[in-house]
Amino acid sequence: MKALVSYQIAKRLSEALGIEVIPLNAYKCLDLPVASHADMLFCVLDKTVFCYEDYVKENNLYEILVNEGYEIVFVAKECQCEYPNDISLNALVMGKTIFSATNHTAKEILNYANENGYKTVNIKQGYSACSTLVIDENHAVTSDKGIYKALLEENKHALLIDNKDITLPGYNCGFIGGASGVINHNVVVFGDVSTLCDYDAILEFLRPLEKNIISISQGRVYDFGGFKLI
Repeated sequence: MKALVSYQIAKRLSEALGIEVIPLNAYKCLDLPVASHADMLFCVLDKTVFCYEDYVKENNLYEILVNEGYEIVFVAKECQCEYPNDISLNALVMGKTIFSATNHTAKEILNYANENGYKTVNIKQGYSACSTLVIDENHAVTSDKGIYKALLEENKHALLIDNKDITLPGYNCGFIGGASGVINHNVVVFGDVSTLCDYDAILEFLRPLEKNIISISQGRVYDFGGFKLI
């Protein structure tokens, strides 16, 4: 198991969990604060990775992904810094359901979903992957009311939290999905999860799921774009 993760937090993640990480450099086509964020750079469905061709090739990631057994699909839509031209790959995946702003989601992702038994749910929040911590295919934590409503309508179990305590330099705040991720039975948080105002609610939500919370650094929780496991 390897983790695609921002170079800004890669070493700390590796040291905390003892896993191999693939540090992601900044992509010139994204706004600098999020330019190395995995949730902006990749969408993974089954054993297929959707990504931007120039970024993957310039950073020598193609062979790494292929050697891990993944098929690579380069999306045709050009990435640009301005919203919504930066969210082609930003899709929230829970089991066989994908939540995204479908008008701006890469057509390659939507085509794959249609051909491989996925249900796509259109939502307003373009940063759906950033906004949501996926615990498993039926449970998630989100700071977005629209996503929360959509999750409940799809019979998912969801917890709505405030994201005001999550830091993303250059923005008013970050997102819970970008500040965390799940590896096996561990919910990994980039910072001290107890600093979040909804810490107790998160603990209560996770308790029946038998998940451990690991804070891999001290102080405020930071949004580094989560990570993608391959």
